[in-house]
Amino acid sequence: MIAGLRTSLKISLLSAVIFTSGCVSNSQSSLYGGNFDHEEAAKTRVSLGLTYLQNNNYTQAKKNLDKALEFNPRSADVQFAMAYYYQLVGDNLRAEEYYKTAIDLAPDNGDIANSYGAFKCQNGEYEQAKIYFFNAIDNRLYANAAQTYENLALCAQSQGRLDEAIGYFQDALKHQPARGKSLFLLSELYMVSEQWALAESTLRKYERIAKVSPDSLWLAYEIAKGKADLETAKGYGEMMMSLYPESELTKRYLAQRESLQKRVVKTVKSEQPDKSPKQISENQTKPGLLVKEAAGGKNAAQGNEVQHQSQSSASDSTSLAVGKAIENAQNKDLSSQSDKFHVVKEGENLYRISLLHNIKLARLQEWNNLENTGAIIAGQTLWLVPPGMQEE
Repeated sequence: MIAGLRTSLKISLLSAVIFTSGCVSNSQSSLYGGNFDHEEAAKTRVSLGLTYLQNNNYTQAKKNLDKALEFNPRSADVQFAMAYYYQLVGDNLRAEEYYKTAIDLAPDNGDIANSYGAFKCQNGEYEQAKIYFFNAIDNRLYANAAQTYENLALCAQSQGRLDEAIGYFQDALKHQPARGKSLFLLSELYMVSEQWALAESTLRKYERIAKVSPDSLWLAYEIAKGKADLETAKGYGEMMMSLYPESELTKRYLAQRESLQKRVVKTVKSEQPDKSPKQISENQTKPGLLVKEAAGGKNAAQGNEVQHQSQSSASDSTSLAVGKAIENAQNKDLSSQSDKFHVVKEGENLYRISLLHNIKLARLQEWNNLENTGAIIAGQTLWLVPPGMQEE
């Protein structure tokens, strides 16, 4: 989640510094000659500095940013770039100083306010972050409200405020209805909060604008399980096996496949008690609409153009109790189906890890003594079992 905010910050910074001006010039012509344009020279050095940062050459980045600061110390963009550099290298005190100076020089710059909000959120200052995010949104000249609402949602989510996060993602989509990232993350949040119908309809919108991926298939699989539509869940799992056999999510599905298959058979038997074993077997292996489409359009899917279509549930008569029973069974099977710990990868967050391992978010937080859901970093080891089963 924090990685997502950093990405948003980088995009905002590059667009603000390279493609906009919004700075206050303080020319020092006497030092470099009357024809020397300090403002343009500073912009050039900032652009070079950011390019070096993108290539992880921090030494050259710092040299160019220092030159930019020398050429135009009263430029909000230069101060902004320096703040970003110190944020990347982990010097938050200096980053804070440069952010404050940038805000003072350009109080109406929405890009800087948005990025300062992301910086505040990264440091756990949620209420302060909201102030700067809304300062950006309320600026009538600011054109990236959807991005900022998305940042707000990610920030709220990192603090475990899922209801607020859902609201901010919805606001982002009001400004940009086809914003793929917001649609996907909102679908996940609806799933986490067990709002299955909303999760499914939001994912359908995402699928209309995005390419199929292991993540989107896994999310569809989880939603189908949540709705107790086990046939459709199995169909999505088989699609993952066909299209992405090497994906970690496919391996996760394979670990659950046998258990899911047994539940499919049990559900079919309970719903069709008068059918013969042969008929049950035929129904059990009969693919749903989505699976038929995947088989018929495999070549297109391999070209990353497969689109899912809405379909009616194959188990409308299945009660909510069945879905709960499935979820409880999955949690009981945890120790036999997965490892005892998970090493956090770059870009992962706690709620996605909870989905990956079929563990409730609050339970995962409790087992690892985490005060909030954003308190994890890449390389950290998280326990996937309760304290009584944890071994040093």
